[in-house]
Parts: sequence; C-alpha cells; structure tokens
Amino acid sequence: MFKHLLLVLLIVALVTCQRDRGGKAKKKMKEAGRDAAVETAKSKAKKVDKEAAREKARGNSAKFKDIFAGKNLSKKKLLKMQPAHLPTGIHLPTGQKAAPKACTDADFGESPGMERIRRNSKDKFYVCAFVNFQFRVGDDKRSPAYTADTVDMRFELFKKCVDDVNKQNKKYAAGTATSTAGINFFCDMTEEEKRPFFNGLVQPEDGMLG
Repeated sequence: MFKHLLLVLLIVALVTCQRDRGGKAKKKMKEAGRDAAVETAKSKAKKVDKEAAREKARGNSAKFKDIFAGKNLSKKKLLKMQPAHLPTGIHLPTGQKAAPKACTDADFGESPGMERIRRNSKDKFYVCAFVNFQFRVGDDKRSPAYTADTVDMRFELFKKCVDDVNKQNKKYAAGTATSTAGINFFCDMTEEEKRPFFNGLVQPEDGMLG
C-alpha cells in the first residue's frame, strides 16, 4: 500500500514538472515572438523613415530642377566645370567657376530664379543672370568687350541692375508702381557710358528695353 502511494506521488510530481517545463517553454516562445515582432516593427519604421528621407530628397531635387527648367547640370559636374567649358565669350567674375546650362537656354533677361534674388545677395545668386545677359544680349551690347580685368566691375554694375529691376517689379506687384522693369543692355554700363543715350546723342534702334 505504501509503495503504491509513493508511486502515485512520483507520477504526480513528474506530470507537474512536465507542465512547468511546458509552461516555461511556451513563455519563452511568447517572449521570443514578442521580441521578433518588436524588431520587425523597428525595421519597418526605419524603412519608412528612409523612404521618407528619399522622398524629401527627391522633392528638394525636383524644386531645384524646376528653378533651372529641368536642364541643370548635376552638382558634381557643376563643381568640376571651369570657365573654359562655358560658351565662347562668356566671362565669370572672380570666385565663380560655372553656371547651369539653363542659364544660357533661357530667353534674354529671364534667367531661372532671377526674380527671387534678394537685394545684396551673395555673388553666386547673380551669376546665372549674368551669364544669360552675356550670352543673349547679342548685337544690343553697348559696353566694351569684357576682359579678366574688367569683368568684376561689370558684374557689380549688373548686380545693382538686377536689384533695381526686382525692386521695381515688386512695387508693381504690390500696386505701388504703374510699370515693370526688365534686364536690358544698360545693365552692365557705367553712368558715363549711359549718358549719351539719355542726352539724345545716341538712340538705340529698338529703344530702351524693360
């Protein structure tokens, strides 16, 4: 009788032990599954963040392409360009290496982004408009041919002209002026060079642009 009781107790103990082991195993499996789910969620979140970053980058790139009519050179190529790569006769001011092709593709006085240049901005913001001016002015040009010694002076005159044109057009847009302004062949000329035109001694064929 006593032996039978011990046998029953032993069987109960074994069953309980097996249950405990099974419960621990299930718990571990649940924990492992939960950890795996967490890792999967983290991985998906990282992927979403990367995709969002890519989309944002694409968006910024698209804006840049819109500004330059979708024809701009890549940044890598742009940084490698030298003045020798520009069309014949184009001179760049000191410190500037190149300009996007869209600057020469645009119509005269309509270089990409010119109207958004703020007064007295850095030189790099005016370069595209300056290249467009040189490339498109053609036979209307009245100032002497640029040289390495004079291009910086002409560039300073041109920047002031851009600022004045933008200022006038903003006034027109605000309803405080009755006329608009535009880039014309006077933009790179000194006051002395302009004087004959305003004194009636020299009359441009098409009149003053802008």
